Amino acid sequence: MRGNFERGRRAARTHAKRYARRLALAAARKAALLAVKGTAAVIAVVGWPVLLVLLAVAMATLLFAAVYSAMPGDQHLTGVRPSELDAAYRAYAEARVAEMNVKETWVVPGEGAWHPKKGEYVLGRLADRYGQDAKLANRWGDAYAPALYAALQTPVQDRMADRAWVEARMREAAEALRPWFYYKESRVIYCGKDGCEEEPVYLLVEAYTIRGHFRYRYEWVTEHRGGSVTYERLKDVETISEGRPYLEAYLAKALELEPGSEDVRLAADMVFNAGEAFTGRKEWLAWLDQALGGAFAWASAAMVPPEYRVFLEEAGARTGIPWWLLAGLIQVESSWNPLAVNERTGCFGLTQIAPEYWPERARAAGFDPERDRWNPRAQVIVGAAYLASLFDARSTDWEGEGWRSDPGLLAALARYGGYGTDVAKAQGYIQKVLAAAEGCRTPAAWPVLGYTTITSYFGMRYHPTLHAWRMHSGVDIAAPEGARVVSVSGGVAYVFWDAGGGGLTVSVKDGTHEYVYCHLSQALVVSGQTVRPGDAIGLVGQTGEATGPHLHFGVKVLDTGSWIDPAVVLRA
Repeated sequence: MRGNFERGRRAARTHAKRYARRLALAAARKAALLAVKGTAAVIAVVGWPVLLVLLAVAMATLLFAAVYSAMPGDQHLTGVRPSELDAAYRAYAEARVAEMNVKETWVVPGEGAWHPKKGEYVLGRLADRYGQDAKLANRWGDAYAPALYAALQTPVQDRMADRAWVEARMREAAEALRPWFYYKESRVIYCGKDGCEEEPVYLLVEAYTIRGHFRYRYEWVTEHRGGSVTYERLKDVETISEGRPYLEAYLAKALELEPGSEDVRLAADMVFNAGEAFTGRKEWLAWLDQALGGAFAWASAAMVPPEYRVFLEEAGARTGIPWWLLAGLIQVESSWNPLAVNERTGCFGLTQIAPEYWPERARAAGFDPERDRWNPRAQVIVGAAYLASLFDARSTDWEGEGWRSDPGLLAALARYGGYGTDVAKAQGYIQKVLAAAEGCRTPAAWPVLGYTTITSYFGMRYHPTLHAWRMHSGVDIAAPEGARVVSVSGGVAYVFWDAGGGGLTVSVKDGTHEYVYCHLSQALVVSGQTVRPGDAIGLVGQTGEATGPHLHFGVKVLDTGSWIDPAVVLRA
């Protein structure tokens, strides 16, 4: 019986992902009703073991069908038009999740083990300089999926039409599954010909979330680039747990299931995967690639998560593979998600390492297979070492264009991608990696050509027009009226008026970040226009709340809209 159930569980995942987009919520509800009414007939025909498999498949299909029927309102990205009720549920879930994401944002004295203790005071915002908290924070789907799953436990009742019931469930899930973030105070010291300036920042030292329980360690470094900058750089990440017990404990209570049972584990799998599907970026990335002519034309060094850049460079020094080739591989394999798991193969992490080979390769690279399983540094270095073991990386022509047709590299990528020795069959995968790598090789552009003086950095500051302490969500670059503003990255541009003080604004979205350019006097692009690094997008001005002409440049994490320090991106 257990073997049938496990096979059903695996089949459910595969089946759901294949057909979810084709199903509408109404069809899912009807199917559920028919399943309940026809259970006796099915048992008579196929028996209980097969019925369990069918029910597992049906439940996953129903859940994911409902998920995709209520996708966000970006019809041009998903091809799905949500109902007014679906849109209201999303808005409500977004508000509750945003509120709960910042409830446990504690400042602590330094690195170490803090959870479940409280810290010195609550920041009330996601504050990590690198945006690591934003990547672990809950999304609206994490509140909606538990409500949807609970509703499907009683399919005879149309629970999803009961707005009060659904909102109560979402509010409960957002509260019960809220993340806990602990930060330490740090600083960035900028030195130039006129002296040094110190800016306070916060660094995430521990996170307890449904995506995992992690502790972070940092090291001080000084970089010299037309001056110097001294700061704390991410050194490594320790995995305490995968976070699933947090979700399972809530579901056991909310669904009245036996703690630790197979039912709870199955519910947690389905709810977590559904939540990820709601707010995943796969539709956006596919549309973005198509909009810019395919072949990762939107990719650039700007999109590489800055906290991982040092890991890529370390892996490159160890193996002889340039960091940008590894970045292209990661873009294709995981889209920079260190928690990604391939449900079919079990491959995991940034570099999608096969679980059966992970322990041996992790130890060979100097890592603990258990503690470092979800450590991005370990994932990058182990993946790079495996790729390097498949060809002679140090004899490859990385400086010119020879790497693109190097037989050793092409054969190695075919092996890495799971195609064995069949390089011809692997061509689609290989060309994606090469194109993404070429994009990552393209450096980010400085946003105002010829003007590099930053007059106000990221972080808390005394606002010059509001005359109060406020969070400064970007950097201010001094430049005269009419100076040309260029896109730091590739992506799709949007033009709007920021009533919050930014004035005329252009934003550009790539596969990782949203880049925001404020106070413009004129936009040189229109909404929906595609751009590449260095393309002109506007002119410096002083629209909105500004004391003089300058560019305010900000960077958001695409998944959550949380601001990070633009300085870490501009160094690319």
